[in-house]
Amino acid sequence: MKKEGSTLGLTVSGGIDKEGKPRVSNLRPGGIAARSDQLNIGDYIKSVNGINLTKFRHDEIISLLKNVGERVVLEVEYELPPVSVQGSGIFLKTVEVTLHKEGNTFGFVIRGGTHEDRNRSRPIVVTCVRTGGPADREGTIKVGDRLLSVDGIRLLGTTHAEAMSILKQCGQEATLIIEYDVSVMGMLTFWISPSPPNRDLFQPLCFFIQSNVISA
Repeated sequence: MKKEGSTLGLTVSGGIDKEGKPRVSNLRPGGIAARSDQLNIGDYIKSVNGINLTKFRHDEIISLLKNVGERVVLEVEYELPPVSVQGSGIFLKTVEVTLHKEGNTFGFVIRGGTHEDRNRSRPIVVTCVRTGGPADREGTIKVGDRLLSVDGIRLLGTTHAEAMSILKQCGQEATLIIEYDVSVMGMLTFWISPSPPNRDLFQPLCFFIQSNVISA
């Protein structure tokens, strides 16, 4: 990603003199980091332009980010998306969504993908929908949805980097196939009430850590 002036529009906490590893604690709305649609609050920053942050104090990390130059490459660790566990009362639905890019992104962050360690492999999952972005304004895509294909290109078996590349290289308008979990209880609510079913009733838990290099 490229800096605008002296800031990336993100706040970093942690460091060797603080509790915890360096991590993204805030993304300024409208800032370059938020608009890149590649970072989540809570992501751990391992390195900046190849410089490992393991032994850096908090003030040294802030100074590095301010003075690193115009182009910034962050290597981050993040919690993998939850494992979707189907069970009684849960079934899958798919929906087709057409979005138009703004700034070469569709306004959502993805995580997951195939990993050499099968325990770390996940579907491509939407982990953040940026407020005011194309996906948010269209309104269909929600956090936790799984991205199955982009303009007919299936993402099953792709790595995170490959999925990101497909999203970047597709046209300004793209048709996405999204999969999500539906609760029978949510459908009963829908049948009784005119309000749409609550797609967030199902909240499975299971996390791992994976590294990813973010570059633009």
